[in-house]
Amino acid sequence: MKRVVVIAVLTLAASSALAQSDAIRKPLPAPVKAKLGMLNVPALSPLWLLPEYAAKYNLQIETVMFQRFADARTALASGDLDITAFGPQDITLAVAQGARSLVGVAGVGSGNDCLVVRKGEDIRDWTEVTAKRIGVGAGSISWLKFAASVQEHGIDYGKLRITNIVGGGANYLKALQGKEIDLAVVWQPFCAQGILDGYAQYPTIDHNRSNTVGGLISVLAVNRGFMEKHRDAVQRLVVAYLDVLQFAQANPQRWSKIYAEKAGLPEPVAAESIRITKLDARLPLASITRISKFLSDNGVITRDVSGEIAQHYTYEFLSKATGKSPAELGQNL
Repeated sequence: MKRVVVIAVLTLAASSALAQSDAIRKPLPAPVKAKLGMLNVPALSPLWLLPEYAAKYNLQIETVMFQRFADARTALASGDLDITAFGPQDITLAVAQGARSLVGVAGVGSGNDCLVVRKGEDIRDWTEVTAKRIGVGAGSISWLKFAASVQEHGIDYGKLRITNIVGGGANYLKALQGKEIDLAVVWQPFCAQGILDGYAQYPTIDHNRSNTVGGLISVLAVNRGFMEKHRDAVQRLVVAYLDVLQFAQANPQRWSKIYAEKAGLPEPVAAESIRITKLDARLPLASITRISKFLSDNGVITRDVSGEIAQHYTYEFLSKATGKSPAELGQNL
């Protein structure tokens, strides 16, 4: 009898989960419009497919281009955007400034950020960076990974020979070629450009492996007001987003071609740019909390918000879309 009851309960649970999965893949009864913020970043380029995939669910997406994560963050906070992807530190930065309108709903993946040195001038150990001239963009996620890695290897960041590079990644390459810096803490496609042009290489050290940050690239976030008004639409956006990531990961040539076309890059550069990038929708909340504490401890933000950052992320939509628990989706990572 007990065995029959257990089987019945399991069957009922499976049927309920299947029904829920079917429901969130049905088109909305009425069309919903959403503005998607886009940036020409390798890991985010699959999102160019999101309007097509979301249309299946009666979602009409308009894309708006941005040059910087910070600008997309501001637009999402103000409600000028409904959904965008930006750095894993961006919600923390917004919360520290008093914003309450950003909600992280999914991860993007790992990789993308990179270190590059002149060809033949490898850096094999973290202790060697103390003798190098280092170009960084303070506040960028690549810088955050580098600063965390430096501290974890017992090096005083304040004693490094740091040059703050203003502007885009091309300025890092120019400084590297001109021997103004020895190490560029940058991101793709700029490392790929230097490597394929023949004057740069990846060093042995890798700042995507810190305990504090890891290789985390970005998070997908929505405007809180849009979410509260259109929960069913946000659920379908997350479903469509997962479909896009799965397609891109399974079709790297198509992913590379999309990125090359949208960013105006030669296809070999685009291909090298995505080679070190792994797409992954898991949302590593513990890592984001550590990032928040790191930003506060190092004076990047004036208030420690690590204790409240979990209020600005939700696993609701990702859990329903995948059938997995928050723990399985990275809550403790």
